[in-house]
Amino acid sequence: MQQAQVQQLLQQGGSAFGQGNLQLAEKCCTAVLETFPKEANALHLRALIYKKSNRPQEAALTFRSAQKAAPNNAEIANNFGNLLRETGDNAGAINQYDKAIASNSKFAEPWFNKGLTLQSTGNHNEALVAFEKAAKLKPNDARFGNAAGLSLKELGRLDEAVEAYKQTLEINPNHYRALHNLGTTLRLQDRQSEALTYIEKAIKLEPRLAELRYNLANNLYDLGHHEQADEEYRRAIALKPDYLDAHETLNQMYWEHGKRDLFAKSYTVGIKQVPMSAPLRDAHIKALELAGDVEGANEALDAALADVGADAILLRRKARLVSEVGDMDAAVHYFEKAVESGPDKKPIRIDFAQILIQLGRYEDALAHLDAAEAQSPNDQEMWALRGLCWRLLGDKRESWLNDYDTFVQPRRIETPQGYDNIEEFLSELSRAVCAMHVTQVRPLEQTLRGGTQTPGRLFFRPVPIIQTLKQQLEKEISAYIAAMPDDSDHPLLSRKRANFKFTGSWSVRLSKDGFHVNHIHPAGWISSAFYVEVPPCLSETDYSKGNQGWIKFGESGLSLGPEREVIRKLVKPEPGMLALFPSYVWHGTIPFSDDATRITTPFDVVPD
Repeated sequence: MQQAQVQQLLQQGGSAFGQGNLQLAEKCCTAVLETFPKEANALHLRALIYKKSNRPQEAALTFRSAQKAAPNNAEIANNFGNLLRETGDNAGAINQYDKAIASNSKFAEPWFNKGLTLQSTGNHNEALVAFEKAAKLKPNDARFGNAAGLSLKELGRLDEAVEAYKQTLEINPNHYRALHNLGTTLRLQDRQSEALTYIEKAIKLEPRLAELRYNLANNLYDLGHHEQADEEYRRAIALKPDYLDAHETLNQMYWEHGKRDLFAKSYTVGIKQVPMSAPLRDAHIKALELAGDVEGANEALDAALADVGADAILLRRKARLVSEVGDMDAAVHYFEKAVESGPDKKPIRIDFAQILIQLGRYEDALAHLDAAEAQSPNDQEMWALRGLCWRLLGDKRESWLNDYDTFVQPRRIETPQGYDNIEEFLSELSRAVCAMHVTQVRPLEQTLRGGTQTPGRLFFRPVPIIQTLKQQLEKEISAYIAAMPDDSDHPLLSRKRANFKFTGSWSVRLSKDGFHVNHIHPAGWISSAFYVEVPPCLSETDYSKGNQGWIKFGESGLSLGPEREVIRKLVKPEPGMLALFPSYVWHGTIPFSDDATRITTPFDVVPD
């Protein structure tokens, strides 16, 4: 075979691959490799064919053969990196992208793909460096600015994210993802009318994308257009029947606005379209369970198991439901089956550990928590349950982990500039926060009882007094972190960093008899309660009302009974006080009987 024939076959194979004719493309590769088994371009094309045919192991082997034949080929390394990224080998992917960059410093694509990989693992600062490199090499490619905007948004640098999206739209005004992402970022900044304009432009370009309809619905809800929001949520579900976020948000809206007759109906509609979706079935059952419809949840679960089979997440749900009616032997049975079906599913291990703790089988619980840690070393719920096991076993590591005297710290914020005293600041803050409580009842999955919670992320709102509060809180958080001792083995202290970011922020308003059930904060590293307003009974100097409204630490959420539960620390809330503590520490509040309100602005932070 002459070289001209090789080139002709490769060209034909490449064209066939681009048109989706993988059979012809493979035939062309085979013809070349029978004569020239180390022909790098043919090996590269065959690897791409295997990748597109969902044959990742064969693709990886062929990519390696192609690299041996052409070790300095940047395109082979870049495409091999893409395969590794898609199969979950992020470290291997980055290694290949670095090889591609070393082979061709003018090639923008590996910089971009490296940035996407870093972004997917939460390394947003490093991702931004990679996107910037790509943009310098190829300044008219709109993808790079859009990707940078996503990382800036995740870092809380919303103004910069907005600018990145706008620069993207200068390159390509019809980049629907940049339009959509700009709209969702403006929404976080409480710029709802501007946000609506961009999301509507994106939908004109891509009217059948469920994600766009979902965020349009969110935007309409924020603007108070609840009926239109309802319609758009349902459109999103019609386009994607197993769109869990859309189902959850729609039904949360029904719950909070008293439309109980419509609650959970969307799941029934979606299940008719995709009856074999175990996650959708599970979400439906969970919604019924949270709403207190245990009978309906059991009926839906039995139907799901009959239709879908012994899926791990459905077995986990069955175990949870039977445990709630006290059938612990059945719960253990179903959890064992769930672990067998999904040994790498962390939520199953976590839930099984809770049941085993309730049964007093602490060593068995710890074994499942060890498996959970292998998958997610910083999981806060795992550490909370492990600490509980250690306490119940009399293991001294519980004191090392929780150290309530060191880690649970009440602090007072300084009076911000422009205010004569802290009372003046808190009075204005209370008015601003109360205006943001627009729902009738608590969110279904939250820990408060007898109150309401603000939607979204409070500290993203461009309200001057909210931003002033954030700045004052940041000072106290920084001081708390700086005072931490060093311990590279400790789940709190080993993550010690001067820089941090807020992962969640909200306001809670509790009314008479309101309280928080015992819980932890799974999305945080350091968590908090900042007190804006407290009921009069908390000011009682003789504590005659039984510590009403106080925050308690150490008592778990597993209802283990007075023999096994213990409150390790009590803190009396005061206006202007900030309580900081590790996110994995169990905490809750004692109800208060005053006909008054208790207003807090809690938050979670993680190392940046």
